[in-house]
Amino acid sequence: TAAAGTKHLRAAFDWMEQHLGPYRFGAEVGSVSAHWGGGAYGGMEHHPLWHVASDALGDESVHVHEAAHGWFGDGIRLACWEDFVLSEGAATYYEARVIEEVGEAGAGTAAWAALDQELANLRASGGGAIAWPQSCGVVDVLTIFTRVPYVKGALFLRAVERKIGRAMFDATMRKFYDAHDGEAAGVADLVDAIRATSGYDATACAQTWLATRAVPTELSCP
Repeated sequence: TAAAGTKHLRAAFDWMEQHLGPYRFGAEVGSVSAHWGGGAYGGMEHHPLWHVASDALGDESVHVHEAAHGWFGDGIRLACWEDFVLSEGAATYYEARVIEEVGEAGAGTAAWAALDQELANLRASGGGAIAWPQSCGVVDVLTIFTRVPYVKGALFLRAVERKIGRAMFDATMRKFYDAHDGEAAGVADLVDAIRATSGYDATACAQTWLATRAVPTELSCP
């Protein structure tokens, strides 16, 4: 089961080092099976040995998601809990993006389609919640620990990628990672980095995708 779930993990890790920058937590990394009890799923980003629920050990997306936290959430820490979307949204974006890049044929398409479906479900329910509260140190992270920051955050980044082009998006994310070498940052810092690198002001896009309950009807930025 572990072999199936980590079939492309080495290639995924190499891709992130090449496109985002060097990993900061040592030379040996990997997934550790965590026996959290029946019904537990997903993982926890304890780098360099991140944990994956034993029931999820065969799920490639979980391994890649937790590995991506080596860059976002751990590599770049959060300035405030309100910036939770910068960790989970980015890891979810790279979960789908990296599987698209190094996984089996069609796996990336399926990963993006699954996120699109989750977004549609949020839209049908009225948006679910705000992914990026406009405060710092006020919100208890458990109040925003839902799928909303994961899904809205990932598709916000996908919308920015479409707006500025994939090559420019990759250059922007790498510069953002380099600029916050082992430091904390927030969503506002990412918006600043997008503007500085690409010339595109993503403020309105971030507000639309992350700071309101409503869900955009198009995967785009103004």
